[in-house]
Amino acid sequence: MTLALIVGALLLLILFLPVDLIRSKSSPGEPDARADERDVMFARMARVEGTPEYEEYYSRRPELKRTDDRIRAMPPLFVPGSKYYDPVISLEAEKYFSDIFEIEPNRELVETWQRKVEEGADRSHVVKEMMETLGAVASGFTRLRPGYIYSHKGRFAEDYGTEITFDHPSAIVFLVEMDFDEMQRAPGVEVLRESARQYWAAAIISMTVVEVLKGAGFRAKAHYDAHYDLILPPLAVEAGLGELGRNNILIAGRYGSRVRIGAVSTDMDLGQSQPIRLAADEFCTICRKCADNCPSRALSTGEKEKVRGVEKWPTDAEKCYAFWRQTGSDCGICMAVCPFSHQNNLFHNSVRSVIRINPWIRYIALWLDDLIYGRKWNPQGD
Repeated sequence: MTLALIVGALLLLILFLPVDLIRSKSSPGEPDARADERDVMFARMARVEGTPEYEEYYSRRPELKRTDDRIRAMPPLFVPGSKYYDPVISLEAEKYFSDIFEIEPNRELVETWQRKVEEGADRSHVVKEMMETLGAVASGFTRLRPGYIYSHKGRFAEDYGTEITFDHPSAIVFLVEMDFDEMQRAPGVEVLRESARQYWAAAIISMTVVEVLKGAGFRAKAHYDAHYDLILPPLAVEAGLGELGRNNILIAGRYGSRVRIGAVSTDMDLGQSQPIRLAADEFCTICRKCADNCPSRALSTGEKEKVRGVEKWPTDAEKCYAFWRQTGSDCGICMAVCPFSHQNNLFHNSVRSVIRINPWIRYIALWLDDLIYGRKWNPQGD
């Protein structure tokens, strides 16, 4: 009996000893070259044959023209012709995206928070409180290094090719949560609607914060859907909001990949949040659920590669986006199947905490996740 207790105690010690706490907290590092927004998939899809922007882009990137033209010929996300198109849900999603261009921050709310920022002795605390009140589930601050700023505009014809230059030294980065139940429908069109809803929510937050900061005498710029001058996932890591996963999407502490990111660049000095450690990097190495379940095979099942000087798992953007156009949805399987993306409750938060500190637990947690939830993604209702 005594021997069994000793053996049991040793096994528990081996399993739960926090051997990984000595590892440094995650930071992707700054790229060695700035990315050009004109090369982003959404910017490429915005090019119209016969326009000066189309001709200019494919004169520089002729190797992309054939693939891009093929994808562009597929039905757009919000019109009939794709697998999951729904006349009600698809139009709801489209309206969220179009409403972003009509957002007007609530003036009374702006003035209330403006006074708090002006009067607050600890502005970082006031800003965090403001973000939470506006609907963000997490927020952080980071120095804005050049490697996280796009080099040129690319989304819209009116400013296509314009060099991006601004001298805001800091960024406020925040997260909005995507609904767990809606994500369980992936890759159905419900995911597109939920994505649109949260992009819209993030736009409201960022625009409101900008108006507050400007009213308090600071310079600020909102970064939201289709209006990004910044590359947000690595900035979110720098701001202490999570780590990048194999799916190249931010993995946040209590929400996994079920988040959308927004940001505000500013000259307000809010300090630097500390990156956090979730051990997502190590877990993603052994897990591979997102890559194994990716219907377009756009995610890597192999090792990391160097991308602009940063070690990361590569994503085939062309394969990924082509699947979106085929289905009429932005898929979301890689977000929903991620073990970190389970519900935000005591049990799953405890598992998230334990796998951070011990490599043995990661293998056990993955085995249990496969056992309970299955290795293969099964959409809710199928």
